[in-house]
Amino acid sequence: MRIVLDMQGAQTESRFRGIGRYTLSLAKAMVRNRGEHEIILALSGLFPETIEPIRAAFDGILPQENIRVWYAPGPVCESDPGNVWRREVAERIREAFLASLKPDIVHIFSLFEGFWNDSITSIGQFDQNTPVSATLYDLIPLLNAEYYLSPDPAYEQHYLRKIAHVKRASLVLAISESSRREGIDHLGLPADKLINVSTAADEHFRPLSLSVDEARALLIYFGITKSFVLYAGGTDPRKNLPRLIRAYAQLSPEIRKTHQLVFAGKMPVEYVNALLQQAKTVGLQLDELIFTGYVSDDELVKLYNLCKMFVFPSWHEGFGLPALEAMSCGRAVIAANTSSLPEVIGREDVLIDPHSEGSIAEKLAQVLSNDAFRCELERHGLEQAKKFSWDESAKVVLKAFERNLRLSKAVETTDWAKTYKQYKQDYHALIKAIAQIIQRNDNKPHETDLKLLASALAKNLEQIEGFIRKTILPEKLTWRLEGPFDSSYSLALLNREMALALDKLGHCVVLHSTEGPGDFAPDTKFLEANPVIANLYTRAFAITQEEADVTSRNLYPPRVSDMNCRMNFLHNYAWEESGFPQNWVDDFNAYLQGITCLSSHVKKLMIDNGVIVPLATMGCGVDHWERIKSDSGYTIKGRSFRFLHVSSCFPRKGVDVLLKAYGQAFTQKDDVTLIIKTFPNPHNEIYRWLSEAKQEYTNYPEVITIEDDLTEEQLKALYEQCHALVGPSRAEGFGLPFAEAMLSGLPVITTNWGGQLDFCTPETASLVDYTLTPADTHFGLFNSLWAEPDQNHLASIMREIFEMDTQARTARSKRGRELLMEKFKWQDVAKRLVESARHFSLCPQPKPLRIGWVTTWNTKCGIATYSEHLINNIPQEVMVLAAHTSQQTAQDASNVCRCWHAGEEDDLKYLASIIQQNGINTLVIQFNYGFFNFDYFSRFIAEHKKLGITVVIMLHGTIGPAHLPYKHLDLLVPALKTCDRLLVHTPADMNRLKKIGLIDNVALFPHGIINWSPVNYEKTVNKFTIASYGFFLPHKGLIELIEAVNILLDHGNDVKLTMINAEYPVPESTMLIREAREKVKSMGLSDVVSINSDFLPDKESLNLLSESDLIVFPYQKTSESSSAAVRYGLATGRPVAVTPLSIFDDVSRAVFKLPGCSPRHIAEGIAELIKLLQSNDEKVRLKQEQANKWREAHRYSMLGLRLYNVITALSNQNKDDWICK
Repeated sequence: MRIVLDMQGAQTESRFRGIGRYTLSLAKAMVRNRGEHEIILALSGLFPETIEPIRAAFDGILPQENIRVWYAPGPVCESDPGNVWRREVAERIREAFLASLKPDIVHIFSLFEGFWNDSITSIGQFDQNTPVSATLYDLIPLLNAEYYLSPDPAYEQHYLRKIAHVKRASLVLAISESSRREGIDHLGLPADKLINVSTAADEHFRPLSLSVDEARALLIYFGITKSFVLYAGGTDPRKNLPRLIRAYAQLSPEIRKTHQLVFAGKMPVEYVNALLQQAKTVGLQLDELIFTGYVSDDELVKLYNLCKMFVFPSWHEGFGLPALEAMSCGRAVIAANTSSLPEVIGREDVLIDPHSEGSIAEKLAQVLSNDAFRCELERHGLEQAKKFSWDESAKVVLKAFERNLRLSKAVETTDWAKTYKQYKQDYHALIKAIAQIIQRNDNKPHETDLKLLASALAKNLEQIEGFIRKTILPEKLTWRLEGPFDSSYSLALLNREMALALDKLGHCVVLHSTEGPGDFAPDTKFLEANPVIANLYTRAFAITQEEADVTSRNLYPPRVSDMNCRMNFLHNYAWEESGFPQNWVDDFNAYLQGITCLSSHVKKLMIDNGVIVPLATMGCGVDHWERIKSDSGYTIKGRSFRFLHVSSCFPRKGVDVLLKAYGQAFTQKDDVTLIIKTFPNPHNEIYRWLSEAKQEYTNYPEVITIEDDLTEEQLKALYEQCHALVGPSRAEGFGLPFAEAMLSGLPVITTNWGGQLDFCTPETASLVDYTLTPADTHFGLFNSLWAEPDQNHLASIMREIFEMDTQARTARSKRGRELLMEKFKWQDVAKRLVESARHFSLCPQPKPLRIGWVTTWNTKCGIATYSEHLINNIPQEVMVLAAHTSQQTAQDASNVCRCWHAGEEDDLKYLASIIQQNGINTLVIQFNYGFFNFDYFSRFIAEHKKLGITVVIMLHGTIGPAHLPYKHLDLLVPALKTCDRLLVHTPADMNRLKKIGLIDNVALFPHGIINWSPVNYEKTVNKFTIASYGFFLPHKGLIELIEAVNILLDHGNDVKLTMINAEYPVPESTMLIREAREKVKSMGLSDVVSINSDFLPDKESLNLLSESDLIVFPYQKTSESSSAAVRYGLATGRPVAVTPLSIFDDVSRAVFKLPGCSPRHIAEGIAELIKLLQSNDEKVRLKQEQANKWREAHRYSMLGLRLYNVITALSNQNKDDWICK
């Protein structure tokens, strides 16, 4: 059977007490003794710091995928009336989540929690079908209501609700016969519904041989100077500690003189003070009592071993675990004669009347003064302890589940369609239940609450989907492969070759004809000519997605939202430019269980854009080319040496650069021809590009274009009649023509960026240098790059290949052919695809992230603000590892730890220790040249990569200070190469990193803008209002802007300037503000220029900026790669103008560009914009449309989630891709 264990008893504060020890120990014993049963641990995400320790505790005895975490919006503790709706919602979420795991029974270890903490337990609030059992420790509050319930009506209501839940349990597991009797007598539960499963002490509670030095060190640490009587446990009234102190005071002076009474464990300060006052009242000296405070398990075991005796005077226990632990350590124990303690102790002559100080004192004296009696009790304790075993308790529990629930093993439907339908119905029922709770509660949730709720539901769905989809695929798969397959189209070729390869491997392959827009009937002539393919297609009418083991698609655009198989993949997926449509990312993450990529380039792009489903690099089969026999009757004209280019001539194919490089390298006098095989399409401008190249290069060499459709045989003949293939693509997903050329014996020239590099290596091809530039494709994606081939380098390589002897040319193509035939045959690719499918089908859980974010924080620093905005939009708590500062702008929250100093002195060892102590497994580091000593920083990175920690560094600049040679970035290259990702903000940054050898782990990640709803304001003056924003620093061009406003006024423009520019904490800023105020005064601009140099909250700044007609950023020369301030301007929705500097390249599509940086150029640009804005010119409308799209793509809410997904993908990616071996 499938048993789900609710582990919250090991997550709340109870983890430091008996309930936590009981929960963990019995769960581990059940796992050890589970036999054929399946056990799943359910953890609450409301206690994130406890998840990894619990995982570690079960490491090696339970698969990690059997540990599941559910999430709910917090806080939910019932003591706060404002949490009512959250608690009720969380109860439904928890029950729905556990029910989705399809358990035969759910067991709750700690039902009676949640009043003072965020524990959530309930029975039958949403799921009324799954059997639920609960542990009953005791009914102490119910039986002693005057102490526990009556004083606190709210707690009484909470407790009685829990009692009602217990009564709904299918089975109740008592920890002692005493607690079992309580359940029968006071709850009216049937005797056969209550099972005594007992409890035990952990194995590490045993007699120890402590050295003298070890014992002395421990005693000194706790201030123990004499033989001592030990008590360990809680502090509530039933523990009877005041009476114990009064009884201890009755001991003879001789005994007290040589002994101390030690209380081990964490106790509230006010309670300790009350006990000390009690001791003083009865004449005890302060040094006769010792309060240790919190003790670890190891320390507790040692204290048990070192004490002379253990006393446990509690007048009501469910079991009394501390007494058993002490006996297990070989100590003499006396305990109360009530509730469960007699059955634990197993000997009447050591039982005391807990209500009689005399009885307690008498037994204490007897044990302390009678050595023989004490030794006898020590022997008895060891024998008695052997009667209690966690393994025996676990076996009793499992037998009780089997017997009482008439279950033996899990019976689970294999009907995927039925399973998925039920899952959807349950989810809709949960949403309906949540809506009803929110509707009937007076305390309505805020927007933040709803976001947390949505995030929790999304995380749970991810967990549930992975669980219900998880399966072990059969040896022979039924594989439904969907997409086009009936033409020469590249996707059709991939799909049919993959289908044939899978079929040859013995799998049942189903071919379904469809494309991005929808299904279509394949070409009948093609089916007649390809009977094997036709047979695979026919199967599609008999085998649906739901009936297949796997459904995989390769089609364009990549439609995935209607895939309904248990396992849904994209196979052999290709992409080229670095950006990727966000709606596709969202769909992939929501509907797919995996993607196999054509190249490592494609896989990296998927990760960089936030695709978090499992990814694998497959490569592409190429040996179908070997089956094609070239058409000997097909011949081409041309000169003695023929370069070949085969492509669609889309802009990304680089044909415009090729034609110019060809004209640069050769003339009409050279015995050379460039043959371009292409086809007409809207993006193909081959003749315009050729005309432009001929105009630039006189005496242009021969070019032949072929636009006719060629058969496969004719195309192969074309390859064989040429001498080199040249493909300076700006971006490729794989580059099949390059492989075809190598197989045909041609040397290949291609760009040194893209998917072709998996087989176009320096040994197999000639690689053209490049510069990364914004991609210019019909997608119009922001922040998307491709590689602009270096025309000069391309021309020199073409000339080199032309002049190379035949033997040298064929050597590279031969090495390329060998590589392709070794790793890129269709059978090999199909095997890798099946292997990946088997891995994906196990639905491996993402590694839980513990993110540490190294940054400045709560300071007047752009990096601190940037970090704050991103962290606020990451859907989990982040530990902020902040730099110390003397100029803090706000109080730090509980997730902030200041643990390093910016500058050259900090060796970062303390930062490293904090990372280790908090179990951080993912580091996001904000890099600024002044933050770290480079030597220390390099060592820091190396050490954390050795520990297996994911390291992501955000470089906020790539131009180091010229006057500081020890701050050159190339000094960090060895360390930076080991990082999982280096994130930069502009293409210029990427190109600078490329020059120092940093390429493979670098990605573009933009600055963001805050989520801000632009304010519609009523204009109170007729003047055209210009605004500026950002810190008041020299390179911001603010003095120049004031002068530009003066020029505007001189030319009759009725303008005013509002400067919202905060003082930066450096002398230069203070002096510049003074200069600006003096200039305003000297120019007579006091009535039209206002300067606000206060550091304002974002909301206030944005409101002020929203009142302007135009926001201007008149920056002067700067080494910064991007501007954070300009994004605040864009966030307002107002028109933004900037000076023509590279710092604004990344926002160029959303802003107006001024003609220059001088006051005159700034004034001229603003004057022109005033005219355009006031006339509502078409240019303004188009620019604002672009700006609106830019804002949507750059909101921190979008970027924060993308970064979180990138980190998740990096932490969980399969690092054993075949291509990397």
